[in-house]
Amino acid sequence: MTKTLKLVFLGSLVLNIVLIGWILGRVPRELDRASWRRQQLEHALKNLPEPVRADFNEKFSQIRAAADPLRDEIETARSEALRLIGAEPFDEAAYDRQAKKIQDLRAERFSRMGAAAKKIAKELPPEERRMFADLLRLPAPSSR
Repeated sequence: MTKTLKLVFLGSLVLNIVLIGWILGRVPRELDRASWRRQQLEHALKNLPEPVRADFNEKFSQIRAAADPLRDEIETARSEALRLIGAEPFDEAAYDRQAKKIQDLRAERFSRMGAAAKKIAKELPPEERRMFADLLRLPAPSSR
């Protein structure tokens, strides 16, 4: 092996190790995002009177139930996209189709969640609707 080839190989090896470290470093944070959001919501709900808290817990369950059927589809599509990335040869068109499918599924999921929230809001009296809006405004977890 020539010296240049050895340096290119070593550089590639270092970049791959850095990339794997970055990916492994992100996994725990991504898993914590959902639990962090749920903890924030539970903390905010504790400040409400019991009948309202129980009612809001039920309402948020309805919103999750509207979106949950698509969660598995999104995860399956994501796994397929990752498989396509690692396939040899790389099929760019197939990957683009899979990425588009993931975007469409996510858009549908949020659309369903929005429709469920709208339906719930229409049924609430004004004061409870303001509390509901405040709960929906809870900050999202930091991406860092």
